[in-house]
Amino acid sequence: MDKSDGASNHHSDLVTFGVNDPEDPVNWSSVKKLFNTSILCVLAFTSVFGSSSYAPGQGQIMKQYHVSVDVASLGLSFYVLGFAMGPLICPLSEFRGRKLPYMISWPLMIASIAPSAFAKNVVVILLFRFFTGCCAACALNNGSGAISDVYHNNPPAQGKGVSFCPLSGPCFGSLVGFFVAASGWHGLWVVRVHLILSAACWPLVFMLKETHGPTLLRRRARALRAQGHANAYSHEEIEPSKPRDIIQNHLLRPAKMFIHEPICQGAGIWISLAYGIVYFFFEVYPVIFITQHNIPFRLCGLMFLPIVAGMFVLIAGYQPLTRLFARLPLPGIVPQGKVLAPLESDLKLVISACVGVPISLFWLGWTSGRETHWIAPALAGVVFGYSMVAIFICFIGYMTRIYKIYSASSSAANTCIRSIVAAGFPVATHRLLDAMGTKWGLSLFGFLSFGMLPIPLIFIRYGDELRARSRYAREADVLIARLSARQDEEKTNVEHLDSLSSKGQEQKQETSSV
Repeated sequence: MDKSDGASNHHSDLVTFGVNDPEDPVNWSSVKKLFNTSILCVLAFTSVFGSSSYAPGQGQIMKQYHVSVDVASLGLSFYVLGFAMGPLICPLSEFRGRKLPYMISWPLMIASIAPSAFAKNVVVILLFRFFTGCCAACALNNGSGAISDVYHNNPPAQGKGVSFCPLSGPCFGSLVGFFVAASGWHGLWVVRVHLILSAACWPLVFMLKETHGPTLLRRRARALRAQGHANAYSHEEIEPSKPRDIIQNHLLRPAKMFIHEPICQGAGIWISLAYGIVYFFFEVYPVIFITQHNIPFRLCGLMFLPIVAGMFVLIAGYQPLTRLFARLPLPGIVPQGKVLAPLESDLKLVISACVGVPISLFWLGWTSGRETHWIAPALAGVVFGYSMVAIFICFIGYMTRIYKIYSASSSAANTCIRSIVAAGFPVATHRLLDAMGTKWGLSLFGFLSFGMLPIPLIFIRYGDELRARSRYAREADVLIARLSARQDEEKTNVEHLDSLSSKGQEQKQETSSV
């Protein structure tokens, strides 16, 4: 233990994790890691499931509550807008642990779903849809921190867990929603299904294990003090965070990073577009497959399965695909003789995704008419699903490796922006389709995404320069270097104390033998 000055001006024994400490989440067994991560993924899946399961019931809600399609679509938009509240909720996990926010937000989410599932007023439905999205934001955003605690040195594992379940959840939500809405029950049964699923998952919250290192060390210090070690304190207890730090680190810093950091801006633009198009699909797919291809209403949700299949292809083949694209030559982009850093080399995979998005949109748009078989537009979803998950994993992983200890702030900025952008897509969809039709409406986003293709190319060519100019990347490197030096010093002190202790014991043994 290291000796430090506490707030009460006395020496404290600093409580830390050992090298192979079994209580450190990084050192958990593979089974324990997988179990905890699986729960996090199920909770994230359930939280976003309710966003899209609502969409198939919009037609019935329009008839039962006598509202326009734009008003009915707000139920989807408000839920997604609630996700933007995640950066305001997640700071709690940095001070009270990862589990407590789940313990608070999950029952609140269930309590918010209930009024919207049985309300007789559309205003109440929309209001509580927003509250539900705010509560669901915890599982959607807090899970990435918990997974990072466990797989600290494995960014691909973090990216897979963070991306697949939250992105596939809306697709399955829409699939179930169409079957429920087709049954002829009350339009709000699409919300009641989410209520049942959320209540069924509530016991999983109690099964979660705490992964936040400072919280675990604080508990260990308290246990040691209860056992008589009066000077045992964790770092968080010796230097507690102040309210000003919460505002600065978790509210102001994400905004500053998005405003001043080109890497955050470029990645945020691409992720926001891909995320928004997903919710655009929940409104445009019924037009394409039900209205224009005469697919039975209850089967329309099956058209989202190709998107899930594309996601799975990327998740399953992520490692070999990353190695394959890392060897891809880019003449004209990478100067001859220049050796790319691993950060930019691994980012080459996202080029295929950024090309795949406009291809899938043009494909879907120009096969959406009655003159083509329905399988043609459905298969476009495979390309889009692959591209969307690749964009999430590659860009989020890129920012995580650049900003390191500030990666939570870059993620918070990204979450807020993409949620606000995505919330506008469902409301704008029907006006866009009325004005341009499915072919040119989808082509509009195809041209937009094609125009954004230079972003990853700029990152790959000028990534080292952007990182060198980044204030937050430099600060993160300096802080990590200081932390590493401090840990080495603490380790040296501990080894020195251990050696003195062992010498003292040897002298006592010699004295007693004499």
